[in-house]
Amino acid sequence: MATSAGWVIGNILYSGISIVSAGAVIAALQWAVLHGRIPNAWRWGVFSAAGWIGGYILFTLLSFARLDVPLGPFMGLSVGIPQWLILKKEVRWAGWWVIMSVIGWTTGLHLLPGFLTSGALPGAWSGLTLVLLFRYAAKHPTS
Repeated sequence: MATSAGWVIGNILYSGISIVSAGAVIAALQWAVLHGRIPNAWRWGVFSAAGWIGGYILFTLLSFARLDVPLGPFMGLSVGIPQWLILKKEVRWAGWWVIMSVIGWTTGLHLLPGFLTSGALPGAWSGLTLVLLFRYAAKHPTS
């Protein structure tokens, strides 16, 4: 729900740079969901927002250079990799996060694009993935 709501709110607030604003709102709402579930959850918001902003800037530069890069997989990687840096310490098989991020954003932005579906599909993918990954938490040494 956080991803879906963030997508809609971000697109409404700043339509000129909607993907960046949506990414920032998504990052904030996902942080709110993960707060208390992972240590230092604030990093999720910062890393995610940086992934969105940096990824979109790089995507724009590549587009100006006439390189045909599909937005969905590119953003899935640019957001999924920084988030993986956090998840790899918390869950086993965290590498699946990056793969599911690419699948989710490719589906939302290319296969079934739309005002609601572009955020809802990646949100469903990421929610399901987190539920499954948190079932297999990394074992932390006890003090």
